[in-house]
Amino acid sequence: MVQQKIIEIIEEFAPLETQLPYDHCGLKTGDLSKELTGVLVCLDLSPAIVDEAKEKKCNLIIEHHPSIWNAWEKIDVRQPKVRALIDATINDISVYSAHTNIDFAQGGLNDIFAGQIGLSNVKTFSEGRIGRLKQEIDLYEYAEMIKEALGEKHVKVISGSKNKVKKVVCVNGAGGGDEKLLLSCSEISDVFVTSEVKYNVARLSKDIGYAIIEVGHFTSERGFLKLIKNLIAKKMPNVRVYEAECVQNPYE
Repeated sequence: MVQQKIIEIIEEFAPLETQLPYDHCGLKTGDLSKELTGVLVCLDLSPAIVDEAKEKKCNLIIEHHPSIWNAWEKIDVRQPKVRALIDATINDISVYSAHTNIDFAQGGLNDIFAGQIGLSNVKTFSEGRIGRLKQEIDLYEYAEMIKEALGEKHVKVISGSKNKVKKVVCVNGAGGGDEKLLLSCSEISDVFVTSEVKYNVARLSKDIGYAIIEVGHFTSERGFLKLIKNLIAKKMPNVRVYEAECVQNPYE
């Protein structure tokens, strides 16, 4: 079976045309017509990830965050992602990125994140999901619940005018950079759960009395590994698919 068959499974679930305009999903290096030996799934490409793929005899890496984002002006091997892509190319390992198309797909990463933080009756809203908790809960109790569910050591909280929360908007990954999105969320929910909240967004949230719970980008998206593994296993149970073991949260 050729590598392209795996890509067809992913793109049937999350078509490339559904990625956000700024995104760079798709093939980064390799020849998808080659016979597949195994799949390694990771969040971020690195030299260690390519080494793990070689050790596990996988010639297809599915990454979440695109390893090539901006155009290269030079091939600088001092850069880890450049070294990783060169190593992958030399060793006939294809690298394919599934990013915002996977985030927004029905049953995709946003839905997994919503389930992890206890939401039900989940619906699509803008770039994320909106849902309800089973019962109204204190904001800080909810933050503790999220912390335990995601295995976080700490989460950040911006308290709003409401001490109790029930309606929640969530965006996996870096959803905290848009003031317009925040204002839209504040009109329909009690709290916004996301990662990488910029200072201006945090300031606005505090000033309008709207709560935010900020979690780590890594922990909000590591469900990607199991999602891709299960997606392939349902269609092709005999394919060897591994969740990368050397994936580590960069924050300590």
